[in-house]
Amino acid sequence: MLAGAILLGALIVIAGRAIRGGESGGGDVAQAPAVATIVELTPILPTLTPTIPAPPTATPPPQAPIAAAAGRVVCLDPGHGGIDLGNVRVENGQITLQEKDFTLSNALEIQRRLQEKGVVVVLTRSTDSEANPNNLDVNGDGEVASPDGPANSSELDDLQARITICNDAGADLLVSIHYNGAENTALEGYEVWYSGNREFSDASASFATTIHEELGTQFAAAGFDMFDKGIGIEDHAVTGPAREGKLTPSAMPGAVVEGLFLSNDGNAAIVQTPEGQNAIVTAYENAILRWLNENP
Repeated sequence: MLAGAILLGALIVIAGRAIRGGESGGGDVAQAPAVATIVELTPILPTLTPTIPAPPTATPPPQAPIAAAAGRVVCLDPGHGGIDLGNVRVENGQITLQEKDFTLSNALEIQRRLQEKGVVVVLTRSTDSEANPNNLDVNGDGEVASPDGPANSSELDDLQARITICNDAGADLLVSIHYNGAENTALEGYEVWYSGNREFSDASASFATTIHEELGTQFAAAGFDMFDKGIGIEDHAVTGPAREGKLTPSAMPGAVVEGLFLSNDGNAAIVQTPEGQNAIVTAYENAILRWLNENP
């Protein structure tokens, strides 16, 4: 997987994407979910010590019932990691926010909260590293990243490592955590994606609907009037169908969640506050508990 590559400009975005997380610019601000593209560039900007995500503020117990959630297994996939920065925010020619930091911080806090409710939580990464840091041929196609290249793992091997961790855990649900970014800095808001081409797509759609509802509810409760980009259907690599000879698919329902746009001034300001982080983490927590109880 390539490192987060950066385009010169006021604020931008994306690495060689092993996982969908960026939208390329242009267009009007109607902001319908768009099909992701893969951009592979060589990093050309210096990196400051990026802003560390603010810890969530204390939150009351979620309203969702938890009885049927105890003992269930949830796989959280914090997008990117290590040399793969994910989406970034660039100000004055320097990186100030990195998607990989927020996804990991969120996953660790969601894990803590869910474990308190008796849910078994597995992470595809728990540190700032790739999911396949040892450059193994995880997908069995005979190819790995070049030792002279910029990445510590090939894109497909990193993806397969994430999927395999969830499959080996026998997870009931896969939640891939992301933040968005775009060259068009007017784009903003939250969105959710699921694959419509799986035998359990209805269950994935159910979770996508639930997390989408919870994001809206929690942002509003925190006093944030956030743009709703809706729910999209996409055969995302982590939650989508098999790719013959390339990827063995996930064996459980799941969705890809894009919290907010790091490239948008207003969104970036919110994600750096404890209130904004708490709204996002609580949305994940409540949505997962609700879905587990509604899908015993």
